[in-house]
Amino acid sequence: MKYAIVNASASGSNTIVAAVTNKRIRVLSYVIIAAGDVSATWQSASNALSGPMALAANGGAAPSAGQATPGGLIGQFETNQGEALNLNLSAAVAVGGHITYIVTD
Repeated sequence: MKYAIVNASASGSNTIVAAVTNKRIRVLSYVIIAAGDVSATWQSASNALSGPMALAANGGAAPSAGQATPGGLIGQFETNQGEALNLNLSAAVAVGGHITYIVTD
């Protein structure tokens, strides 16, 4: 398992985990908290992985860890092969937190 800090504040796409050649980034869990009102969307490069989440000032999202099965960890979502994991923000508002993820084929 790997871990990354979420520290985004620019309007538009913010890279959270850089692309890995021929690999997918599977997010198992995350916590994000917004300093102000903003909509946040997880993306694989520029393709949406989640719907826009409307976050109020000092509000956030923290889904539970992904489910484990005999086939592996299901997770919350994953990027397309070779694409970065981004957090797209509707406005220039600070959003912080952390993620737990794995890199898969």
